[in-house]
Amino acid sequence: MKRVSLLMMALVLSGCGDDNGHDDLERFISKTYASAEVTATPLPPKPSFSPLAFAPPVKTDPFVLPMAMEEEALAKGDCWQPERLPKNDPLERFELSSLTFKGVIGAPGSYWALVSSPDNSIHRVGIGRMLGSNRGRVDSISQQTLSLTEHLPDGLGCWQVRNVRLVLNNKHKGTE
Repeated sequence: MKRVSLLMMALVLSGCGDDNGHDDLERFISKTYASAEVTATPLPPKPSFSPLAFAPPVKTDPFVLPMAMEEEALAKGDCWQPERLPKNDPLERFELSSLTFKGVIGAPGSYWALVSSPDNSIHRVGIGRMLGSNRGRVDSISQQTLSLTEHLPDGLGCWQVRNVRLVLNNKHKGTE
């Protein structure tokens, strides 16, 4: 049985070494290469360039306005400027988004807002008080909302006004 399998294996492997059957294939490949024409267009030559080192005309500080912009901002003069705002309020240290409107006390028309700050203290806030880092002045207080007018500098000597409302948030931690 071993002899028969060895003989079969020898016959199979002997068939792989015959190179005479590929002559017609090699003739076809040679004939195809000989009759082929090049139809591709040649690539254009590579463009040449010479790099230049960047040399700014003047050295500038990125944190200082250029002279032209400073003169323009000063010459503008017709932009809105806030009237004298009160001196810093303790609640101006905090971002407005970190303050929470917790409730109101008082009678209709003379409400005081209760505002919680990130240091976990409650502050009594009345109309005209300043809140948040953008100098938001309290304009009105109702049972559900606290309305502010923020004064934002635009960096060019002018100011923008933005109206903001805080809505009552009386959810207690652990009761959700």
